[in-house]
Amino acid sequence: MEPIKRIEEGLKELYDSNVGKVERQPDVDIYDLGENIVLYVDMPGIRKESIKVRVYDRAIEVIASPATPEGAGKPLRRERISNFPVSRKIEVPFRLRVESAKAVYKDGVLQIVVGKAGEYGVAELKID
Repeated sequence: MEPIKRIEEGLKELYDSNVGKVERQPDVDIYDLGENIVLYVDMPGIRKESIKVRVYDRAIEVIASPATPEGAGKPLRRERISNFPVSRKIEVPFRLRVESAKAVYKDGVLQIVVGKAGEYGVAELKID
């Protein structure tokens, strides 16, 4: 067996034996719409009921648990994101209006819309 093939097989075995223990981070696109931001999170194959979204004052966290396929036998290869716990915390450069947050899951994409409460940083104040 050539060395590269042995490495690939070893990595596959390691990967398969750690399914359920390794978290995956979904891909995310973020758009600034002025008053709001919109996040698109790729989560194909994830059940809507297993997704949890938490909105903090300066971050958004997405967590999902893997679903076990019915009648699943011994896996030969497991690569789909839905086989792994999913976790991603996205920090943004401004405060968020937590109460305005909304999430919709459709066609394997989670859309999160959150209002911006303003940028944070340093402000110089005029003294009255």
